[in-house]
Amino acid sequence: MKILIDKVNGYYNLQHIDAFFRATGNGSYMLSITKHRRGRTLNQNEYLWGCVYPILLDGLLDAGWEFTSCEQVHEFFKKMITQDKVVNYHTGEIVEIPNSTATMDAQQFSTYIDKLREYAEEFLNVSIPYPDKDWRIKQKR
Repeated sequence: MKILIDKVNGYYNLQHIDAFFRATGNGSYMLSITKHRRGRTLNQNEYLWGCVYPILLDGLLDAGWEFTSCEQVHEFFKKMITQDKVVNYHTGEIVEIPNSTATMDAQQFSTYIDKLREYAEEFLNVSIPYPDKDWRIKQKR
């Protein structure tokens, strides 16, 4: 069970926890408290797919790559930037598994985009504009 508690200006409401304990039987219970982080935003996702990936696609094509879509660019960078390595301790084999960007929180997603921006600058000599409310208008110029 997960219970979200907001603390605003030093005030918080623990009624949900109290209700939980009133409804449960005797026993030992373990509470684990972590700071809740909001998931990536729709604006972040739109910026990635509408601005960042198209610019990267053009830069990769200019650099000689034969990518055909932003979806391929997405898979390429997921493997390059987000992958985890899983080791088979019996054989020593290492398998690389790209992580999903859909499960990133807003901060992780922002860091991912920053890494894409750095790659574009360093390896493709392409500049990706920082997100702002007018990025679509500026992109059309």
